[in-house]
Formats: sequence, C-alpha cells, structure tokens
Amino acid sequence: MYPKPLKTWQASALATAAGIAQTLALAPFNWVPLAIVALLGWLFVLRQRPILSSFFFGFGLFASGAHWVWVSIHQVANTPMALSVILWLGFILGLSLVFAINGWIFSRLKALPLWLAFPALVVTSEVIRTYLFTGFPWLFVGYAATETPFASLGAYVGVYGISALAALASVFILQRRWLALAPLIVSAALPWPSTENFGDPISYALVQPNVPADKKWAADWRAEIIDRHLDQSLAHPADLFVWSEAALPLLDSEADQFFARFADAFPDSALVSGRLIAGPKDRLPRYYNALAGFGQAQGADYKTRLVPFGEYMPLESWLRGLIDFFDLPLSTIIPGQSAQPLTLFGLKPGVMICYEVAYPGLAHQKSKSSPILISVSNDAWFGQSIARDQHLQMAQMRAIESGRPMLRATNDGVTAHIGSRGEILQSLPNRRVDTLTGQIQPRQGRTPYTWIGHYPALFVALLTLIYAGLTVPFRRRQR
Repeated sequence: MYPKPLKTWQASALATAAGIAQTLALAPFNWVPLAIVALLGWLFVLRQRPILSSFFFGFGLFASGAHWVWVSIHQVANTPMALSVILWLGFILGLSLVFAINGWIFSRLKALPLWLAFPALVVTSEVIRTYLFTGFPWLFVGYAATETPFASLGAYVGVYGISALAALASVFILQRRWLALAPLIVSAALPWPSTENFGDPISYALVQPNVPADKKWAADWRAEIIDRHLDQSLAHPADLFVWSEAALPLLDSEADQFFARFADAFPDSALVSGRLIAGPKDRLPRYYNALAGFGQAQGADYKTRLVPFGEYMPLESWLRGLIDFFDLPLSTIIPGQSAQPLTLFGLKPGVMICYEVAYPGLAHQKSKSSPILISVSNDAWFGQSIARDQHLQMAQMRAIESGRPMLRATNDGVTAHIGSRGEILQSLPNRRVDTLTGQIQPRQGRTPYTWIGHYPALFVALLTLIYAGLTVPFRRRQR
C-alpha cells in the first residue's frame, strides 16, 4: 500500500535528516548502517515529492558534510563575514539545486521498476556531481564501504558500483524483498582480486612539515619551512623522499636551484615534491601545481583538477580586491598537462595531487598501469575539520580500486601509507612536524575495476539522462 502523503515540512525535514545520515555514514564518523538508512529516507520521500525532497536531501548532505568550506572562505582567505556567509550559502544551495535535478530525473523514470530506477538515479547523481562545472565528487555513499567486509567490491565495480548496490539494497529493504537482498549480502564474501609483488621494496620518508595555511607564503616563515623539510629529510635517509603539495615557498629559479642542491646531496635517492611551476603569463603570473622529481626521479605531473575556495575562487573577477586570498600565489593556479610525466627508479607512479584523488575516472587513468600510487595534499586550507578524514577515505578507495599501495604525504595530516586493500598501514598524527618512514612494495596485475573503470557508470548515467529527456515529448505525443 502506498504510504500516506507527507506534508511539505515533513518531506523537507525527513529528506534533510536523510542527507545528514549519509554524512554520518562516511569518515570520520563511519556509522556505516546509516548509508542504507539515508538512501531509504531519500527514497521514501522521493516517490512523493521528487524535486523538493532531492533539494533538501542535498542540503542536509552538503551542509553537514561540506560545511568545512567555511574554514577556507572565511578563516584562511580572511574574507569579510558578510561575504563569507553569502559565498558559503551560495555554495551549499548551489549543490542542493544540482541535487534537485535528480528529483526531476526520477520523476521521468516512473515507468521503470523501482529496483532499476533508483540505483540508476544514484549513479547518475554521483556522475553529475563529478563532472558538472568543475565537479565536486565528494560524499559518495559508496565510500561508506571502505573499511567494511564489502570493501573488496571496490576492486570489482569501484565506488560508483558500490553506490548502485547500496541503492539496490535499499529498494529491496523498502519492498521487503528479503530473498532478493541475500545475494547482495553474500557479495561481502567476494575474494580480493589477486595482484602480486613487483620488484624490490622501496624505502620511503614522507615529510609532514605542519605549516599553518596562512603562513605558507609569509616572509618570516620562509626559512622555518625550508629548515623543517631539510631537517626531517636529513634525519630520515631513504630511497624515496616525498614532500607535500607546494611544499616550499620558492618559485621559479630559486626553487630550481634548491632542488638541484638537494639532489646533489642525495645522489642515490629520489625526491618527489609538490611545487609550483611557472605557466603562461596573463594579467597575473600563472602557475601549474605539480609533483616534480629530482635525483633518481625525473619529470613532473601537473594538477588538472583545482579545488574551489582552495586554489581558485569562483567569481574571481568580481571578488579580487575584496579577499586576501588573491594576494597568494595559489590564487593563480591553472590546470595543465606535463610533457614529461614523473618517473622514479624507472617506474611510473600513479600521481594524484590533492583534490584529484576524489575523481574516480581521473584516478583510474592515472593508476591502471602504475605499480604504486603517490598522493600529496595540503588540507590545512580546511582547518581541523572532517574534510581531511573524508579526503583520506577517498584515497583508500582509490587504492582498493586499483589494487595498488599508496603513499600520501600531506602538510599537516593525514600523512599515511595505505595498503593495496585500502588499509591504513601507517599514519602520522595531525598537526605535528614529523616524518613517516617504512617500505612500500610495488605491485603488478590488474583488478577487474582497472579493466572496466568508471565507464559503466558513465554509460548508466548517459542512458538515464537520455531516457529522462525523451519521456517528456513521448508522453505528450501519447496524450
């Protein structure tokens, strides 16, 4: 029997609560059962008030799970309070409006069985958030499986696939189809795809300098930042040194000279460091955010996906002069493609700079033929918020999908060595000057996901959007 229609305020409140529940299912809370509760709540109101419920589900999800954007806008960029409120609300409401599109899509899928329509909607929703405008691929429900018995599914179908299976499970629960639910539960027993060791282990030293975000380019902190990297590296000799994103406050020839001297001091070691590389000049100097190699490492990988309110400010032409952020070199970052990708000891690592680790398709391209993964980041831009734990969880899923271990070097946390099954093998406490040392074992062999990648999700999203778009004129002709 179809449930009694909810009043507007009831539907809005339930959808908002469901969005908050999805945040609580993810890191750092990891109340995993709430992932299904969140989908059930959204699905319950979605069938009655699709557009309204989707808007408020998105509002609950992003207001709770992405509230940390406030730290970057107001505290780090020193934006005036009134303007900060406008930008923050605009960001959250904009994402919520994108979610409202999901409700419109669902209203066009009513001819399909619910077990097909809802998983297709969830996948399409996540694909839209990945690619619309610059993309904000955050808070996918599939990440809740990262440290559960269902984690191995990521090596077969990736995070999009796990999200689809969670949506399918919620439909079966709502319809009380317990036998249909059984195969999904049994899927937790799927064996991990086999990958094997490749070559010799590589000793590493991941330097965590713990530099406050507002001091990164301060003149009186320049020597301190350089000394922290040098002192930590000298105290922890290794085959491979990894320094975090845009590690040193040095640009152009100064940076070239410094890194050359470091390579001369460690001739048998490889240093890979985040740095800014000069790009084409516009009204202002422009830079590529890169991970560059020195010594036994060569080349550089350029960042292709930039962080909103971290590396660029939306509406920059209107806001320049009002926000201190635009006085920093990071405000002039541009995406790019390197002509000579990074290599170390003859290996091509899968490099993901900060925000790039959140993009399943981009990570798939970078990791499918790489024996190890390297990710660098500077999450100090988002303070001591839940963003850093969410970011780490996404990095864990990238390791699971590819079956590759990852070294993750950050400015102030979470610096970690992630195993090929997404497990945290070692990590450093946040906000501490320290160095993580150990050995990483390169791997070879491919998981099913590295063969199929994110393309099934793109295909499902494309078919869903085409179907939703065609049903309107088709129904009108039927009348």
